[in-house]
Amino acid sequence: MISLKTGLTAMVLALAVTAGPIKAQQFGQERARAVGELTDAAVVSALREDGRVSMSGGFFETDSDALSGTSPEVLFKVASAMATLPEMRLAIVGHTDSVGDFTYNIDLAERRATAVRNALMAEPYNVAAERLVAMGAGPIAPVASNLSDEGRALNRRVEFVLLDEELMEQGGTVQNEIALPSQSDAEYAAKVPENVLTPDQVETNTLGTLEFFDGMPSPDTVQKTFDNLDLVRATTAFLDGMKIASLRGMFQGYEDLGAQPNDVVIAETLLDARSIWLTPNTTTIYIGSNVDVSEGPMVIEVPAGLLGLLDDAAFEYVADIGALGADKGEGGKYLLLHNDDDTVVPEGYFELRTKTYEHWLLLRRSPGPDGDTAGPVAEIKAGLNVYPLSEAENRPAETFINMSGTQHNTVHANNEDFFEEIHVALDNNPIGAFSPEIVGTFASIGIKKGEPFEPDARMQGIYREAAAIANATARSITYASRDPGVFFYKDRRWNSPFQRQSYLFLEDGARILDDRTYFFYMATGITPAMTSPPVGSGSVYAMTARDMNGEYLDGSKTYKITLPTPIPAKNFVSFMLYSGQTRSILETDQQAGGIDSNREGIKPNEDGSYTIYFGPEAPEGWENNWAETAPGRSFNVMMRLYGPLEPWFDKSWKPGDLELVE
Repeated sequence: MISLKTGLTAMVLALAVTAGPIKAQQFGQERARAVGELTDAAVVSALREDGRVSMSGGFFETDSDALSGTSPEVLFKVASAMATLPEMRLAIVGHTDSVGDFTYNIDLAERRATAVRNALMAEPYNVAAERLVAMGAGPIAPVASNLSDEGRALNRRVEFVLLDEELMEQGGTVQNEIALPSQSDAEYAAKVPENVLTPDQVETNTLGTLEFFDGMPSPDTVQKTFDNLDLVRATTAFLDGMKIASLRGMFQGYEDLGAQPNDVVIAETLLDARSIWLTPNTTTIYIGSNVDVSEGPMVIEVPAGLLGLLDDAAFEYVADIGALGADKGEGGKYLLLHNDDDTVVPEGYFELRTKTYEHWLLLRRSPGPDGDTAGPVAEIKAGLNVYPLSEAENRPAETFINMSGTQHNTVHANNEDFFEEIHVALDNNPIGAFSPEIVGTFASIGIKKGEPFEPDARMQGIYREAAAIANATARSITYASRDPGVFFYKDRRWNSPFQRQSYLFLEDGARILDDRTYFFYMATGITPAMTSPPVGSGSVYAMTARDMNGEYLDGSKTYKITLPTPIPAKNFVSFMLYSGQTRSILETDQQAGGIDSNREGIKPNEDGSYTIYFGPEAPEGWENNWAETAPGRSFNVMMRLYGPLEPWFDKSWKPGDLELVE
């Protein structure tokens, strides 16, 4: 840590040299990037690239060192950056304009820097004191002219300066042009713009030296660029094809249980951590089937009392079934036909059209009031049937397979096996099932419908590399998002890929690719009802993988969260704990894998709020308010509100973050 005597002098001199007495026309070139305009990840990048970021704007009143109410957003981002790099130390440097007494300005600048330091050390940021030092530079290092109001406003700022040179990113982008080709001296020569020409030698950060003969790539350059192109396209195939592989993984899980297409799997006594699914809960009777129309129209006959959906093999929405579907929860017959099928639909069916052969039917039902599942399961088995329309006059008995308590996996691969899953999905579905763009991407790396999938050693290596890169990318998007748009609150960790209220992941005509990746890496089952259910019905979801200080959740530690009263849920609120590895139920000795407000014996605080604990052991006296974690394992928490009320939607109710219990 730098002492305020020696450190202040050294830092002020350094600032004076780098950003101080420069010519008026150069003012602005040395301005640090503003934290408020950056994402959490971009703050880290700016500190590592530039060595400093700025807290500029109206965070202090004139002549005051009291922070304004707008400061938490900036402090939250700085604390997040420091949590990302635990070895990071920052000097907090106060700056003023040149108006007034020099000594006073130095003192005011230091008091403001100290106020920021104290805020970062306090709740909820809890940055260690030894990682921060405050100092005042006063008017010594302006970034704009003090002759105008605008310039003086820019000079009044607090900067966060990186103290550890080893954290600075070394070097920059190499110059990609060595020497441009000469212009032609022919009689009909064109004056070719320099930005059109390709030099004979180009230096790149990624591929090194690229060589050309008057624009013609050398054999070595051709090999480098095609290797790179295949890697890029394979990485894209993983990220953009993830939803296809995810559903293929689901069907493979059913097949491993012995289910054939159109058979039904059912969690007769609910699910637990032995069954690997993306973010399931342990309080619902799940029912699933791979409905296959490759041999003709299929009837989906459902009883009353179910809630569910039908998605196609591209993991795109086809229809809601049950309470939100055409039968409105009363039960009925749906007829699923391929778009090219000219079968006349008989009366009494809800017609559904599709572009794929395989489809995921997912249905849910709650247990009885006493937790009984036998009664609801019997009713489901009596009324649910998936069969060909051609057998409607003498419908076959449905095959049910109980998946409760079984060890099976429905999650797609995160290594090169992923690309085999894609190949199976292509082969099992007709041309036109998937978008031409993604099918073209698959084809460009050797994955084609109707052709053997036999990659050579080179492509196997590229598949391995691409899967590793894409898997890491998906995990970064999911657990360390750089997009502030996924967070419910500016000062909380709770987030969701549906913050933009689009099940198609669209905003202003653009596909938000990271939202799509986040959803399909973390969750499963797509329907419009998931994005914004009506007030008082359905459910809403929020996830966090970090505590209030920005640290990943660690199953060796104990955390608590407090929910203020009243909780805006018509029915109940639940927390499920999921593995950072599988995104499925965390493996512990608790079957529930989480906790909800219906748990017997759960107790409120004196003010009516609820505090819930997550840790390897139950805190004494709070056993019924506790969900078990696994030491040495990461985890994330999904909060679900069933029957969400208006305070959830208008954000007037704000849950706490997970707080580490020392």
